[in-house]
Amino acid sequence: MSDEDDELELFREPDEEDATEGPVRPVTGPPPGFRPRPDRRVLVVSGAKGGVGKTILATNLALYLATIGRRVVLVDAEQEGASVHTCLGVQRPGSTARSPFLDPHGGAATDPDELPITDTQIPNLRLMHGGVDEPARGARRRTTRARLRRVLSAVDAEYFVVDLGAGTSRSLLDFFLRSDVALFVSAPEPTAIDNTYRFVRAAFSRHLRDQAPDRETRRRLVERLRAMGNTPAPLDLARRLEAAGDPLADLVRAAMDGFTFRFVLNQTRLRADLELGDAMRSAVRRRFGVEIDYLGHVDYDDTVWSCVRMRRPLLVESPGTKSAKSVEKIARRLLAIDSGKGAPATARTVPPESHHDLLEVERGATDEEIRRAYKRAKDIYATDALSCYGLFDHAAMESLRARLEEAYDVLLDPARRRPYELSVFPPDPEPVAVPATDDEDEPKPPPPVITPDTEFTGALLRAVRESQGVDLGEISQRTKVGRAYLQAIEEDDFGSLPAPVYVRGFVTEVAKFLRLDEAQVSRTYVRRYKRHLEEREKHL
Repeated sequence: MSDEDDELELFREPDEEDATEGPVRPVTGPPPGFRPRPDRRVLVVSGAKGGVGKTILATNLALYLATIGRRVVLVDAEQEGASVHTCLGVQRPGSTARSPFLDPHGGAATDPDELPITDTQIPNLRLMHGGVDEPARGARRRTTRARLRRVLSAVDAEYFVVDLGAGTSRSLLDFFLRSDVALFVSAPEPTAIDNTYRFVRAAFSRHLRDQAPDRETRRRLVERLRAMGNTPAPLDLARRLEAAGDPLADLVRAAMDGFTFRFVLNQTRLRADLELGDAMRSAVRRRFGVEIDYLGHVDYDDTVWSCVRMRRPLLVESPGTKSAKSVEKIARRLLAIDSGKGAPATARTVPPESHHDLLEVERGATDEEIRRAYKRAKDIYATDALSCYGLFDHAAMESLRARLEEAYDVLLDPARRRPYELSVFPPDPEPVAVPATDDEDEPKPPPPVITPDTEFTGALLRAVRESQGVDLGEISQRTKVGRAYLQAIEEDDFGSLPAPVYVRGFVTEVAKFLRLDEAQVSRTYVRRYKRHLEEREKHL
């Protein structure tokens, strides 16, 4: 990394090594004629802190993949004491000692610049010591995670399961964000929850920096981030930039939409623990403005402790236990996500910050559904709620609870609910029967040309819709956006549109329906709308 690039770093750990280490040497000799394939997948596991079980989970995820026939390399990239070999029940690769769990022909690194990798007696599973905590035997220096990413390209495998360890160092965040599938392990205790939220903020700041299209934009982003403490809540950053009229707000909003974070809860004991993951998802969405994906939990089980004590993998020693079955379920979900078959993100069908959005109910929610949603929200945002630890200060919590009370009162009072919903969801006009004509079978107009630099206008959205033979009523019915608003969007009738945050949601839903780039459509259309608002302010 050059000195010039380093000036744009948000923060740098004092012990972080420079990634400029020269050429990468091959690892224990890839097979003759081997070429890195694009189908190799990197699955990384990080965690809130030491002791949450990330190493145990990474070990057993790798073992599960190996047992279903995948060729797997389990990589130990922990910086503060690598211990994957202990959970697997083997000697650390590169050690001169023998273990009954190691293939007697498995080798250690013989070249000082190589990383040791060895077979195990589990078919399809090999183990690599990443050398991040201390140099491999005979090596001259520790391996940085940046170099480790490059080293993996020379290893023949279908899956790499990497135990990253805990922390928010630059190298760890980069490895986490740039992997194919990343999983974060937390636990139902305040310290772990707080560290989870800190990691989300740090990961988003790093993700946002990477979204900058050029050096000048990245420099400006870093300045804004530093002014707010380096890792602010994404929603706070977006709102401050929008209030200042800073065009970087569009980039922040797009980065929020594209941010991905998946987590599991380990060592759950109580019934409340089983509901904690979904509560954390709701709280983060409310406070940070980003979606996080909860993949499930693993019950606290003394069997896990016994397996670690005996240095035997859980899925080998006790495959029938609840904890083992939970690990297998999480592994299957990760495989589904990696293959593109995971559950799609639920589209938001109500305007952001509306009463419906606050209670997480749909427009047509019944009174009973509203009561249940209110009770759930009261539990999530209670004074001592674990899901909110480290997220809200006292004033913010009081304000949020007051808004919950107002939303509940309005939506349960028919006299207040109807006018409120009319203001948020304009009624659709009565459908008009159109007599059949002989020209219904005429060819549709050709689709307009769209490039990555296209600025979307209402007329362009109408042209795309007409080229697909879609009626506004159909879009309104599917997206729950009022037809009057859809018509105003297509006519660029900005005077009839609500606040920009609502317009952003509306055009995003339209873009999804028309199979357009959601980020590009919302960014360019809302930018034009804000220019209109600024011009109008100047003339007032």
